Amino acid sequence: MRGAAPALWIAAALLLSPLPGQARDLADVMKDRFPVPEQAQATPDDSDQTVLARFYRARGLKPLWIGQGAANAGARAVLTVLSHADEDGLNPNDYAAASLTAQEERLDTAEAQAAFESGLSLALIHYASDVSVGRIIPTLADPELVIERPPFDRAQLLSGVAAAPDLTALLAGLPPQRPEYKALKAALAHYRQMKAAGGWPTIPPAPKAPPLPPPGPADATNGEPAPKAEKTSDTLKPGMTDPRVTALRARLVATGEAKPLPSPLPKGVNPDLYDDALASAVKEFQRRQGQEPDGAIGRRTLWELNATVDQRINQIIVNMERWRWEREAADQPYLVVNLADYTLSLMRGMDVLTTMRVVVGAPFARTPVFTGNMSYMELNPYWYVPTKIAREEILPKQKKDHSYVVKNHYTLLSGWTADAVPVDPSSINWATVTERNFHWRVRQDAGNDNSLGRIKFMFPNKFDVYLHDTPSKRLFDRAVRSFSHGCIRVQDPPALALAVLALTNTPGWPEERLRAEIGGDSLKHQTIHLKNRLPVHITYLTTVTDPDGSVDFRTDIYGRDARVLAALNGPRPRKPVVPAPTQPAAPTPGSAPNAAPAAASGDTPKAPAVPTPSVPAPRTGAAPAQAPAPANANPAR
Repeated sequence: MRGAAPALWIAAALLLSPLPGQARDLADVMKDRFPVPEQAQATPDDSDQTVLARFYRARGLKPLWIGQGAANAGARAVLTVLSHADEDGLNPNDYAAASLTAQEERLDTAEAQAAFESGLSLALIHYASDVSVGRIIPTLADPELVIERPPFDRAQLLSGVAAAPDLTALLAGLPPQRPEYKALKAALAHYRQMKAAGGWPTIPPAPKAPPLPPPGPADATNGEPAPKAEKTSDTLKPGMTDPRVTALRARLVATGEAKPLPSPLPKGVNPDLYDDALASAVKEFQRRQGQEPDGAIGRRTLWELNATVDQRINQIIVNMERWRWEREAADQPYLVVNLADYTLSLMRGMDVLTTMRVVVGAPFARTPVFTGNMSYMELNPYWYVPTKIAREEILPKQKKDHSYVVKNHYTLLSGWTADAVPVDPSSINWATVTERNFHWRVRQDAGNDNSLGRIKFMFPNKFDVYLHDTPSKRLFDRAVRSFSHGCIRVQDPPALALAVLALTNTPGWPEERLRAEIGGDSLKHQTIHLKNRLPVHITYLTTVTDPDGSVDFRTDIYGRDARVLAALNGPRPRKPVVPAPTQPAAPTPGSAPNAAPAAASGDTPKAPAVPTPSVPAPRTGAAPAQAPAPANANPAR
């Protein structure tokens, strides 16, 4: 018996220990996958693996997606959402949707179950972060997008998923719930259907006149002048007969904006005639593109008509990403400027309180995207002309007309210090002054001719960008309004000022007093400190939503869509998803450097160049676009 005991113990040990190749218990595999985090306190900079380890350790390594050796209903719900990430303009491959779906069918070992469990949780936090607050880091995609994504708490997401009584509802609530985002999502599906149906035809350019034959012997001897080339018009206008009209009608019929001609054609109907019905459809198209609705098919309208369905899909995807950067609107007032739409809106929550037109930076002086807090307004402001404008724009005019400075109410100051004194322009030999030796500070005095107008709205920022009045009111009548040096000119400053005063509960400025100070001969410089700060969001959205829920497009005047699209097509950024919050510095009245909207109120701005169609790159495989140099920190505004 003593000899048999060791054999019994060996046999028992063999029965109780796993055989070679036998799977371990799921809990043991989970222990290896999720070791105890080294750092006891969680931080926003924790890696995804650390976040998952904390979550699973806190729940005793109990799986979230596995039940009785198979994927549970929650796992299938998440897989469905990941597989349809493209409906939100995201790429399902970023979340290994196909791979995880395949793994779901092969969960016959603890190792496979643990791999599926951790892989699905990792994919979920990536998707939830991307669809909630954005997939890319804006400033890494484009240095002119100086905004931070809203914070996203990965641990809170996992805890919420584990405790959710209705996981499907929780997942459906991850994307932005704003009506603009929902409209874009519906438009994305619609344009993809149009792509599947073949998209729409393009419109050819204007035909060139045939070359004249070389002069023959008779032309050389009869003394008559050679025939002139036939004139052609690149712009297609209502009432013209042109072979391009057939393609124009087909283009608008394909998108439901025009009706086709009856078939067969009635007697006397010319399909090449640009008739009134087609002109009305073109004008509506132009209105929806933010263009002058004149019915004329010039270069700008032709480019937008010929934007492909892929380009429109990409434009929608880019703007869905931009909406994900926005925090959900609280029930408080704020101001939004959409640079691409040339509009300003005062909002409370999602309700529009008032809207008006604005003039924004020209393509060579792009207005950046950022947020700030309006804290004060200036009445009858001075304009301290930036040195660049003084040297490059005012100096040449003064050299040509030595009375220019005086006529436009500029004052030359001896320097930039507080004790600088005025200098008489007539005492200067302007023939000897160059950009190199121009050393005076230029100030434009308050008044109706001041380039800042009578009111300036201040939200201190590093770009020296602000809202202001302007004497150049005629520019607000144009559809395309990118003419400033970077600051934002407001169509109706008194109305905006009164609305801001009311929304910020700032006392002491009834309408009669405000209009008296800025509407008459008073040139008194005054600062109005707002009782409460008003958040200001300078945005750039190349899609806008109509009241009926339809989506309109805007020209990408600054070329920013392609850079965002390239980042969306690139790898997911590794930067932490919870950025450190930053608070704008408290304003010091009058401390913000003055910037300029134009060289002088009477100057005629140059029309911006016609850009290429929006979002030229394809959705997949897009090459990163070369980002233009960012706007200067202290540019000529």
